Amino acid sequence: MPFIAKTAPITSLADEHMRIEERPYYRGREISVGAEVFLWSSETQGGVGLWGKGTVTAVDPGGPRPVVTVRVDQRVNSGNFGLNEIAPHRDSTQDTPIVGLARKLYYQAHNKVARITAQEAALLQRFFG
Repeated sequence: MPFIAKTAPITSLADEHMRIEERPYYRGREISVGAEVFLWSSETQGGVGLWGKGTVTAVDPGGPRPVVTVRVDQRVNSGNFGLNEIAPHRDSTQDTPIVGLARKLYYQAHNKVARITAQEAALLQRFFG
């Protein structure tokens, strides 16, 4: 089950691990150890959009927000995928991967952890070629 984590920009990683403490939306509370996570830094806070992907190594589900530790396995190495690419799809009623991602990333502008579909993950995977 893949997920996407939209966070403030990451300035440094300790041993290629990062800690994510964001609101769970779109079934984001279902995140578990071993899950694949695509990493998105909020462009409204100075980030770049999609920048990496990793594997969940720990989850502390306590409190209103789960605390997730992610090992960064790979960084984007082809193209750019950010708000400019998803904005044209935000009001669409079609059921396509890019529309699903636009709903999860563009609406409710705050940072979050969200479950994504296999098709949405396949679209994001193209940027790690």
